[in-house]
Amino acid sequence: MPPAVLDRYLVERDRQGRAERFFRDHRAKEPMFRDKGRSLIAAQAYPDAVADMLKVAQHRGWSKTRVAGDEAFRREVWVQAQALGIEVKGYRPRQRDRQAGGEVQDRPKDTTSRAAVRIGQTVEERLKMAFAVVRALVADPQAQRRLIEHACTRAAARLERFRKSPEINLGRRRDQSRDR
Repeated sequence: MPPAVLDRYLVERDRQGRAERFFRDHRAKEPMFRDKGRSLIAAQAYPDAVADMLKVAQHRGWSKTRVAGDEAFRREVWVQAQALGIEVKGYRPRQRDRQAGGEVQDRPKDTTSRAAVRIGQTVEERLKMAFAVVRALVADPQAQRRLIEHACTRAAARLERFRKSPEINLGRRRDQSRDR
């Protein structure tokens, strides 16, 4: 738990001594938010409570979060998460939300080219990891070369499939994320 968050609230702890309920002051009947370990729950869409919840998420190393609740709460989480670089699922931002989140408006509308760059970066990152693993685990230089060539061939085939039909890959990717 970030010390700044602990200093800002009156904290009630659970039986194991973990911070569980965060109150703004001693008169509040309901906490500003609750910590359930794998989830953070707020009763209201107060911007300062959302900011503190996102600080907790960032402190825990969460790069993605799923948001649920009323639209005002989901919007507030999405807008504030943009500043912290946390990906939010469960809210589809409007143009106004994107502006509030700090997105640049003069970007080209060609999503296919941006997706191709993103896919290319992912493949390159995976190849770098594969190279490091092969070099660390395989002693024989010829076996290393064969494994790396095979990985490069598969990566090139994946990029070529994407270039031929980017809409199919993007559509499949969106459908998979909805099922999770």
